[in-house]
Amino acid sequence: MHAAHAATELVLARAEMPLNGPWAFRFGNDARWALPAFDDRDWERVDLTPAPGAHDGDVGLPGYVPGWTSRGHSGQWGHAWYRLRIRWTMPEGSAPVLIGPTLVDSAYEVYWSGRKIGGIGTFSETPPRVFGIRPQLIPLGETASAGEGVLAIHVYLPRESVNDTEAGGIHVAPILAEPTAAAARYQVQWWQTFWGYVVDLLEPLALLALALFALALRRFARKEPFLLLAAGAVSAIAASRLNQPLFYWTEAESLQAIIVARYVVLNPLAIVLWLLAGYRLAGVRERRLDIATGLLGMAAGLAALPGFEFPLIQTGARAILLLLFCLSCVGIVRYGRLRLLALPTTLIMGVALFPGELSALGLPGIWFPFGVGVSRTQYALALEIPLLAWFMYQHASTIAAATSAGQLGAPPRRGS
Repeated sequence: MHAAHAATELVLARAEMPLNGPWAFRFGNDARWALPAFDDRDWERVDLTPAPGAHDGDVGLPGYVPGWTSRGHSGQWGHAWYRLRIRWTMPEGSAPVLIGPTLVDSAYEVYWSGRKIGGIGTFSETPPRVFGIRPQLIPLGETASAGEGVLAIHVYLPRESVNDTEAGGIHVAPILAEPTAAAARYQVQWWQTFWGYVVDLLEPLALLALALFALALRRFARKEPFLLLAAGAVSAIAASRLNQPLFYWTEAESLQAIIVARYVVLNPLAIVLWLLAGYRLAGVRERRLDIATGLLGMAAGLAALPGFEFPLIQTGARAILLLLFCLSCVGIVRYGRLRLLALPTTLIMGVALFPGELSALGLPGIWFPFGVGVSRTQYALALEIPLLAWFMYQHASTIAAATSAGQLGAPPRRGS
């Protein structure tokens, strides 16, 4: 084996330097690729220099570059390695620190001159267990103010993530920094990660409070199923949204676990429960329709199960559920009580329940006010929570008044 060529020489003085490369890059997995003496001269070269002002499409992390699927490797998933030889010089008494890449698809481990020093993900399992990427401050173990070493980063992209047109590998380059600058940058990265997902903590808490409010209103309308079904739907949405901060702030959930929780169980459950609630608002009480809706939800969820995905079944089932949602809206307009309030409440809920379908129509899915990503679903839920609370109160009051007057009955249907 021959020593890899030096690729980057840095002079640090209370400063930081993104390691944009060009990096040596290769698909596959071989433990020898972490060794500083390995010859990587025949590897592909990858430049991680971002375009001016570039940021990711989720929370707005700066320094973003598209992944390997947009660099001539469409459909490629699995293991890959990046290597970069670094020479550094910095003031006496200081030593470099590595700030880990803030966005990688999807797990990674870092080696410095052949020694593993950090990373996120469990590579001892097959396939590796993937967790959310968070800011990492990684000591190199160096004590000298000048030196040379090889940085090798082993990444893994799971098959279920390869359909993203910009997926694969390192999206934000790691940074070599003087310790003071590294600590400051690390704090900034964590604040940006926190603000990027804090709404996904606050809105679920508000949704759970809304569910409790719905259950409390049932004392005035005990035989009215809408409140119970709506409480179940918003609780499922809350549990689904809570997975976001758990995944990106902690290692409480792996990628596989969040896919099962959100896309197999909670999201289809929320759609089914809200549709059943919508049928009641439209005056429809048809057991066969309820069963068919439940079966469609199960089909949509099971078709998203990792390792057993059936995209056509998932897409088809969700399309039928969306059609049923639209028909329920028509029913609410024609036959429902409080229709001027019920219809916007239902339509805004639909924005939260069918994000993928709306994106497929070309509607923007995220905006970046103040440099932080806020999704269309987050905006929709911010409107839905107070609107649904008011509607549920008015609905329960109407039912209670009708019950007291002895006039309660299903809304009139055509031909009745």
